[in-house]
Amino acid sequence: MRNYIYFILFWLNIANVPLTDAKETSSVSITESYYLVDPTGKATIIEVTSSFQKGHFQNTFKKPINFSIMDSVVWFSCYVNTIQEDKYISPGNESTAWEVELYAQSESGRFERQLSYDHLEGQNQEGVLPFRTLGLALPQNYDGQILLRIAGRRHKNYALKVGNLTSMTSYLIQKQMIPIAFMAIMLCIFVYNLFLLISTRDLVFIPYLLYVLFISFAIPFHGGYVLFSAKWMWQGMPFYTLWTSIGYLTAAFFTIYYLDLRRTSVRFFYLIVFLSSILVVVIPILDATSMLLFGTISIILSITSFLFYLSLWAAGIYAWVRGQQNARFYVIGWLFALSSMILFILSVNGLIAYTNFVEQSFYYGFAVEAVLFAFAIGGRMKILQLEKIALEVEHVNYITEQNRLLAKQSFMNSHLLRAPLSRILGLINLLKSPLSKKENERYVSLVEDSTIEMDDISKRISAMLEEGGYLDEYQEDFEEVKQSIYKELKRKKE
Repeated sequence: MRNYIYFILFWLNIANVPLTDAKETSSVSITESYYLVDPTGKATIIEVTSSFQKGHFQNTFKKPINFSIMDSVVWFSCYVNTIQEDKYISPGNESTAWEVELYAQSESGRFERQLSYDHLEGQNQEGVLPFRTLGLALPQNYDGQILLRIAGRRHKNYALKVGNLTSMTSYLIQKQMIPIAFMAIMLCIFVYNLFLLISTRDLVFIPYLLYVLFISFAIPFHGGYVLFSAKWMWQGMPFYTLWTSIGYLTAAFFTIYYLDLRRTSVRFFYLIVFLSSILVVVIPILDATSMLLFGTISIILSITSFLFYLSLWAAGIYAWVRGQQNARFYVIGWLFALSSMILFILSVNGLIAYTNFVEQSFYYGFAVEAVLFAFAIGGRMKILQLEKIALEVEHVNYITEQNRLLAKQSFMNSHLLRAPLSRILGLINLLKSPLSKKENERYVSLVEDSTIEMDDISKRISAMLEEGGYLDEYQEDFEEVKQSIYKELKRKKE
């Protein structure tokens, strides 16, 4: 556990540098700009220029502006001066800015396109710095207004940041440090727990490892550090909800198996299965068949996924309250993940400030969650080991009790039961010889006393077997022995 904690603190200490304001660490700063939402996404540069001249653009007041998933195209206008040095502008990352076009005024006063960017074309695009967060080259020796057309179908926060090559490069490198640190932590967790799976053969590691692999790709993907992508993988495409459903499926399997919900809480089991079915089956079908509008599907997905993760957390709390001690790390882990989700939801809806910490909260929340899940599995293994030891002790005690009972029965059979039986056999031999009436009555009385004594001892033996539950447990075996003895006696008589 300590190694995990030290590793996280080490990376967070390094990653703490980009959490400070960009103005303090470099000359990259948010520039004053104006924006216009293009609801159709078909507005031409002439129409946009006319809208700006008519005062339809709104001021950003040098702060990040939130846009909904339906605001697929946003136009920005700002003033730049690159006469003294070359400068770059950063509108966001490749997860929020899918397509970008930069327009500048020509000598004739008309706006002409200077460069374009497409997030599906990779990093080696002309005029674009080779980083996951965009750095677009501004026109050289230019002093005037530029227009940016940014397209992206997801919730996003835009803030135009401008700086020279040195400051922009430093800023973009800092923006990549936390995603890289996150993936490094996930890789270490995956390899370590893969070895544990191989050594312990505990099946609970399988859904956990699949979940770690998924978030190692999905969290950076949605956070702007896309390892690889295709058009069908993005929001608004028919198969986006299909591949993202892998996360819900692996999380559900891990929770059900780890908390043993089919045995400990049937209600939570069926609730999680129900929500998983909606996220893994129903929503992907609706998305692939375009039966509902994309905005409607997005709302259903957001609400259902939040309820799903909330039910996973609640199931852990229920198990913890019911005495399942290995659920404590699980509960704390989901608390961090849910907290990061809430921060993200609040920020993309403009309810809280979109700071650097909020922007990177997904990385922090899910990294801590993955580590705590590893602790949870370790705690589960320890509890299972203690339960195994307890079962072994119980088994040894059971065997000891059986041996003690067997010794009692052997003593009663060989000594207590044998004594009256020997007397009866001796008295029978005496009764075969000529005896007086008085002697005969006396010997018969002694036989009767010995028979009563044998019957009492036999009842005690039967009571001992019954108290231990052996008569019911081994009834078929006893019946088999009885029939075998009767057959043997019958054969001897014949």
